[in-house]
This record gives sequence, C-alpha cells and structure tokens, in this order.
Amino acid sequence: MAKAKQKPSRRAMTRRRNVAKRRETAEGRLNEDGASSSRHISRRLLWLAIEWHLEAPPKVGRSMSEALSDFCQDNRISFDWMLSGCLKGLKQMMDERRGRETMATQAANIAARYAQLSPAQQAIVSTEICRILAERDE
Repeated sequence: MAKAKQKPSRRAMTRRRNVAKRRETAEGRLNEDGASSSRHISRRLLWLAIEWHLEAPPKVGRSMSEALSDFCQDNRISFDWMLSGCLKGLKQMMDERRGRETMATQAANIAARYAQLSPAQQAIVSTEICRILAERDE
C-alpha cells in the first residue's frame, strides 16, 4: 500500500521560497553559476589586465593571497567585482578610471599651455596659484 503524501512543513516551504528568491537576484544567479570560483576570478582579472594594459595578475588560489590583494589595491580593482562578478563594482571601477584619465589629460594640457607663456606671465600665474592655495588652506 502506498504511503499518503504529507503536506510539506512550513519550514520546508520557506526554504523553497528563499531558494527561488536567491535565484531571481543577479547575485544569486552569479553564486549559483559559480562566479566566485578561482577559475572565474582568474578569467576576470586576466581580461582586465589585457584591457587596461597591466602586468599579468598573480595566480588565484582557494583563498586571497597577499600578492593578489596588493595587485587589486595597486590597480584599484573592485573586490566586489573580482570576487563575485558584481556589475556595480565593475561600473564604479571603470567610472573612477575614466575620471583619473580625464584629470591627467587636463593637467597635461595646462602644463603645456603654461610652458608656452613668457617668463613674466609664468611668474604672474605662479603667484596667483600660490595665493589661491594659501586662501584655501586658511
């Protein structure tokens, strides 16, 4: 004789709902697909190193090595993006990099224009910059 099917307990129903919710979020899908495995982390870092013309990233093991941590901090790589594939971390990292590149370009343009000035004009600009900085520091 077949056993009658029992109604799932409230705890089992809650677990099923929570698993389904985790799968619906982007982070849940990434975790379930294995985005935080060392193979995927290596692949993301290698792609970034090629894209940004960086030296080769260190080997990724089961846990975070000091060399890997230093590599990420030196190159301002988002740990959220590196470890879990978080796209918000990637976007923030790219925006910061674009901002630094823009500022470097502006500084180079200002330096080139300053070099074109006569020595008397350079002295005027230098004294004005010193005055502005002194006001800011007060």
